[in-house]
Order: sequence, then structure tokens, then C-alpha cells
Amino acid sequence: MPREWCRPNHTKVRNTKKIKKECIRKKTWFRDSEFPPEGPSLFYSKAAPADIVWRRPGDIVSNPRFFTEGRGADDFSQGSLGNCWFVAACACIAERKNLMRKIVPDIEKQDWAKGRKYPGIFHFKFWQCGEWVDVVIDDFLPTRQGRLIFMHSKSRNETRESVCKTYRTSRLFGGYEALVAGKAKDAMVDMTGGVAEGIEIRDYKNEEERKKLFKILRKSKENMSLISTSIAAVGKEMEEKLSCGLVKGHAYSVTNVRKLKLGTGLKSIFSREKIHMIRCRNPWGGSDWKGAWSNGSPEWKKVSDSEKKELGLTFADNGEFWMSFEDFCRYFTSIDICHMINTSFFSTSKTWKEDIVEGEWKRNHCGGCANNKTFLENPQYMFEISGFEEEILVSLEQFDRRTEKVKGKSNYTIGTTIVKADVNRKYRMHDKLERVHSGPFSNARNVFARVNVRPGRYVIIPSTFEPGCHGKFILGTYSSKGLNLRELLLDEPAPPTLCGIPSTLKKKKTCATQVTMVRGEEFPGNGKKGGYLYCKIRCDGRVLYTRLCKDTLNPEWNDRMTFYRKSPEKDIIIEVWHRGRVMDTFLGQCVIPMSESATYRGGNVNRRFGLTARGKRKEKKEGYIWLKVLHTNDLNRV
Repeated sequence: MPREWCRPNHTKVRNTKKIKKECIRKKTWFRDSEFPPEGPSLFYSKAAPADIVWRRPGDIVSNPRFFTEGRGADDFSQGSLGNCWFVAACACIAERKNLMRKIVPDIEKQDWAKGRKYPGIFHFKFWQCGEWVDVVIDDFLPTRQGRLIFMHSKSRNETRESVCKTYRTSRLFGGYEALVAGKAKDAMVDMTGGVAEGIEIRDYKNEEERKKLFKILRKSKENMSLISTSIAAVGKEMEEKLSCGLVKGHAYSVTNVRKLKLGTGLKSIFSREKIHMIRCRNPWGGSDWKGAWSNGSPEWKKVSDSEKKELGLTFADNGEFWMSFEDFCRYFTSIDICHMINTSFFSTSKTWKEDIVEGEWKRNHCGGCANNKTFLENPQYMFEISGFEEEILVSLEQFDRRTEKVKGKSNYTIGTTIVKADVNRKYRMHDKLERVHSGPFSNARNVFARVNVRPGRYVIIPSTFEPGCHGKFILGTYSSKGLNLRELLLDEPAPPTLCGIPSTLKKKKTCATQVTMVRGEEFPGNGKKGGYLYCKIRCDGRVLYTRLCKDTLNPEWNDRMTFYRKSPEKDIIIEVWHRGRVMDTFLGQCVIPMSESATYRGGNVNRRFGLTARGKRKEKKEGYIWLKVLHTNDLNRV
């Protein structure tokens, strides 16, 4: 299903309005019975401190506001809960008013105002497990010694905006403690319906790979994606301030990515020197970057006033700072991106075609990763690439098990594997072909991959790392043309039917022959470049084609076909053709004699066939093709 802002749950919305009216009529405040202001709503692993008092906003400040004017990304304070990832996500969201209005429907009507009857009930929308969920809560907030103990706004009167962000998310996951040690990308997805990508900077080792990473970040910002970054911290390292001013364990939001032209005056016009730059924001303010290109540093003298103006450069003490991409990669260790996938036709930015399927790892379909013999028992999804090589985005999201932390459950380690499929694959794969992609495997809620894929047919296999893990998942692919992603359900062809009823009048498919077109050699050609070569494979009245190999006399196809057969005694004919501008030219053919099917049981032997002409004379032609042939009576082998 598309990740668009869906229609609200009208039952929930109607109930909210009904509750509001009822509370106003009775002159009472709403109290959420499903998530009461009690200790278990705070912690599941220990008892809540006895001095925690739950208060409504009007008991905390004299003029409470849900939103105040001029709010921004630096308006958040973390509080005592270890959820800096959530604070950073909120800081990213706060810069996008359109997103805030989607998350909080009718913002102004939900706010407290003098003279307006206020029932203490709030309505939000979150993306959960592939759909938008309406969440209704009361306004009780946990305090200690009169102060809010969890995430809150820096504005004294603005108690509800930021705290309710924490509150409503904890409401979804079963308690505030469930928010400890999460991922910024997950929070951003929950609040936008975007697609999460986690990046480890260490995976981009050399200069060429770093350029690729910069391009990814720049394109992501151009496409309005939300980006957060952090420095890994373990144990006591958390909150450790480095000499450069950055803080370990804190999540910073990335607010700009661009190439900066150096030079002033005429020199800047003719200068070709550009430096890769990134602008970050510390949501807590202060603790700014103190290295090169920090606020007021001498490096800025190399930049013209016009360039500074275009950057919108200010040296305000708001936690925002610029740094070179080189320093960014030196200090930061991980990046979280929430891609705002654009599926609208009417757009100036790149439009993606989205394919989304919901699946489940269950009994006999939870085989673990490719290290296990049971790997191919996992759900399998087929897609096709036509035309040219293309980069596709693959997202796998497991249903968040954070809601069951109280039961000792945690997320599975999950990942995706893409294997090449037969040209005519219709049924589940029972043997592995070329592996195009594998990983990353992580116990995160979501894993994401960018994969360059050549034209052909492929199968995506989402899996847990260990076999036997049961759970639901959502698999998404994003491409320029659409991939027609669909699940392979059947292991083999169904028995013949007549008018929908099993029939013995029709012949059943009893065996399978698998032909792998490996390569060709020594074909005739005009000039050094060679030809545009492809093969036709004729079997039991069906004709299949390999892909086209261009500018070569020694093509490498590596294409496989599987034929489920009623008449295994019929030979298979392979023809080699040259693609012409006006018409195609027949170069020769070879025959796979099925009278020798007993020798095809292994399937791993490379066989060399010489080309001949058509007809009874079998005149020899130039060229050879190399094949692998497998013939079996076990349909579950192929």
C-alpha cells in the first residue's frame, strides 16, 4: 500500500469528538483507562520512584500551550529518559510544519486557549506496521519535584507539544521505558510514514565511496528526507564531550548538505575549488562544533559574502554549525535517513514507483538466513528489471516487538537476500542461482539496501538470521519503473483441472528440465565489435529468449530456464540469432537430445555444443554454445 496520508479511522475520530463533548458536558477531564497515570506506564523492569507525581499541564504552568509561536528544531530538551534519538527525530520533524499538522490533526483546536472549554484529550496519527493509526490520549504528565522528568519543550509554558510526543509514542509501545535506546530513523518513520535507511560511515572506506555517500546525503536532502547522525558510545562514554565540542551518544539532525565554492571577489568567480560541507544541529543547543568551519572560524574568510548569503549563514547560538564532510566522516559513526518517497506524478523531484507487500515468517516458512539449509523455505517475492541496469531501494520492516519488551522479547535480526531467477520462473525456487545481494542483517526494526540490478528476473528472500522465528513483516521496493513485486506461492505446477475440478483426462506434468545458457564463442561477425546476440529456446511448443548481449562474438548469458514437462522425450532446440536493424539473422542451432536424459541428472556439467544449420543435413555452422542441463522427476528439486 502507498505510504500516503491515509483517511482517518472515523470510528476513533468520532469517539474522540464524542468523548470531548461528554467531558465538556459533565465538566470533567478525560482520563485514559488503557494507559493510566501509574507506575507501570513508566517502567516495566522496575518500580517507578515513589516521588513521581502525574500532573495535568494546568497544574505545572499557569498558561499551558500545546504550541507556541516560533518553535523550531532547537526547542527540545531531553529530560531524564535515555531517548536522545527521539529528541533528534522530533527536532527534524519540527522544521517541517506540514508534517506536524499531519501528525496532530486540527492542532489549533486541540490547544488550550483562554475562554475555550478544554477536556484534556488529544488525537494523533502514527505510521505503524504499514498503516496509519489514530491514537487518543489524556494529558497527564509525569513530574518529579515539580519538574517534567521526560522530554519537554524549552519554552516554560509549552508543556504539551514535546512531552506529548514522548507520551503518545510511549502509549503505542506500552510504556516510557520502551523508548530507551531506540533509533532516530524509527521515530521519524512513525511520524511521517517514510522509509528508513541506516548507514554506518565505516562502510564507506575510500575517497570514491565517501563521494558516493556525500551524493546519497545531498540527494536525500534535495528530496526532503529527514537525516540524523550520531557518534557511537558505549557505557560510560554516553554523554562524553569530545575536545572538538561534539558529544558521544547524542543524535544530531543534518539540516543541509552542499558543495561550497571557495574564494572572494573575482577569484570566487573563476575558482573551481569546492569543498563538501554539511550543516548539523544539536537539538539541545550549545556543545557546538569547535573545529574547522565552526561558527566564526577563520575558514569562513575564504568564502564570498554572496556565497554566505546563499547559505543563509548566521552564527547564532542555536546549536547549528557547519563542518567539512571530511571532518563529518572522521567523527560521526552512523547516519539515520527517513526517505520521503515521492510517488506523485506531478512533481519536480524524482518520482519512485513503490511496491509493498505484507508477509509472515511462520511454520515451514521461517528458514533463517542463507547459511541454513532451510533458507529457501522463507517467503519468496519475484520482480523484474527491464531495459537498463537500475538502482533499486529495498526496505524490510518487522512488526516492532518493542511493545513486548515487558515479556522479555526483542526484535529479530533480519535481512534480505536477492538471487537471480530463471527467465521463466513462476514457482518457488528450490535451488540457489547467482546471489546478487545479501544483507545487511540487523536487529533493527527496519533494514534498508541500495542494489544495482541488471535487466532480468530476480527473487527477494526476506529472512530472520536464525531459523524458526515467527513474525510479520512488510517488504517494500522502490524503482523508477516499478518492479511488479509478487509472492511465489506454489512449489510446483498444480494438477490439471477441467472446469475447476481435478481431471485425469489431461496429462500431468511429471518432470522438469532445466537449461542454463552459460556462454557462446567463435560466432561469425562483421568487424571487431561483434554482434548483438541472443538465443531462442524451443521446448514442448514454448519459446523463450535469453537477454541480448551487445558488441561481442563471445557472449556470456548465464540465463536459466526451467521447463515443467508432460512429454520429456521431446528434444530441446536452441537457436542463436543476431539482432539486425531491419531483420534478425539466424546463425545456427543445436539440439539437446532427451534420449540421453539419464546423463543430465547432475546438472552441474558444462556441455559444449557446436552449431548446425536447420534441416536433415545438419550442416556445420560457425560457433559453439556452452550449456548446463538438469533433468529430474522431482519437481521440488528445481
